[in-house]
Amino acid sequence: MQRVSEIEPYLSDAHRRLRAQARDVARQEIAPLTRRLEEAGTHANTDIPALLAKQGWTGVLIPKEPYGGMGAGHVAKMLLIQELSYCSGAAGAILQASLIPALAVQVLGRPEQRAQWLPQIAAGLWTTIAVTEPGSGSDILGMTSTAYPQSDGSWVLEGDKCFIGNSHIAGLHLVVARTGTPGRRDTDTLSAFLVEADRDGVTLEQAPFVGLHGFSAGTLRLHNVRVPAANLLGEEGQGWMAAYGASMVCGRLNLAAVGLGLHQRLLDDTIAFLTTRPRRGRHLSDHSVVRKRVAEMRSGLMASELAVYHASSLLDRGVPCDPALLNAKLTAKRAAEAAAQNAADLFGGYATRTDHSFARLDRDIRHIAAPAGPDDIQLHHLGIATLGSDRFQWSALFTRPDTPHETTTAP
Repeated sequence: MQRVSEIEPYLSDAHRRLRAQARDVARQEIAPLTRRLEEAGTHANTDIPALLAKQGWTGVLIPKEPYGGMGAGHVAKMLLIQELSYCSGAAGAILQASLIPALAVQVLGRPEQRAQWLPQIAAGLWTTIAVTEPGSGSDILGMTSTAYPQSDGSWVLEGDKCFIGNSHIAGLHLVVARTGTPGRRDTDTLSAFLVEADRDGVTLEQAPFVGLHGFSAGTLRLHNVRVPAANLLGEEGQGWMAAYGASMVCGRLNLAAVGLGLHQRLLDDTIAFLTTRPRRGRHLSDHSVVRKRVAEMRSGLMASELAVYHASSLLDRGVPCDPALLNAKLTAKRAAEAAAQNAADLFGGYATRTDHSFARLDRDIRHIAAPAGPDDIQLHHLGIATLGSDRFQWSALFTRPDTPHETTTAP
């Protein structure tokens, strides 16, 4: 049973139609795949990406004209990810991961790059954003991957990237590498490149993960990978903007939406269990201590939905809102984790069984913590904003007037 009254003020009729469509696809076509995904483990699933591409959802943020996208905006994007994640955390993760590099191409790409790649992405070309490295993690300026210019204008890339969402289904990788002096920790030393997955020197390694089975987030290795000058995204020195801006504006909200879907499913499964489980002549749900736990789960979900859809609405209106984006991820992640702990206590021994839905939901919730930064990263930047020392907001750059959303005409 979905409870979405908290977000109704943020929705148009087009949003509601899109939500209904996403809900039907998720429950009728994706939910039946859940058992197969669990059995497959960390091997990349290809059925779900094909299904999502068929719906055109990879182009949810891409303008209809001239690129063939949906132009539906961030609120619409949240609805899609939340509904998919309700049935499969992996499905929500698959969609959200490729929306981040797509936004970077949309905002930072030169006109000819947007014309070349955005129609392909809207039609179902899966992409990755390859920033994180084994030795630097969230320290983007500490990366060691390099790109060296050649006499013919091309570039040669070297380095390893890890935790790359959609690594094994993507046809295009957005790779951030150092083009400036090694050792310098200046933002203009990083540049972004569009690297086709079939280029010589590009190899992949799958990584084993606790949850999100069916979602690939492996290691991307680049050895003597040559790309033409046309594959430099935007201008040299804009890699920091691609890495951080797209993550701030798109990545944090995307992960929060995955958390919303998992949280809602966890709450619904818990309610179904409690209202049918007999205890001392009544049901577990009739006991006050149990109701208190359920109320805490519900309160956390309400707060998360309000935080997430408020931030999404601000983006769609072109309002700079970096603090709201930080808070959305922080709130949704913390609430989902707290709900998982409450559910574990309420399910009792059933929470330890691998054939129970809790095991999958609990494992999937853990995966929204690290990407786009753990709590300490969100708090660090939120603290800077709160003390008034921030002078720039990424959301001001990544909601440009020439990339409008069209929520009134979404399907």
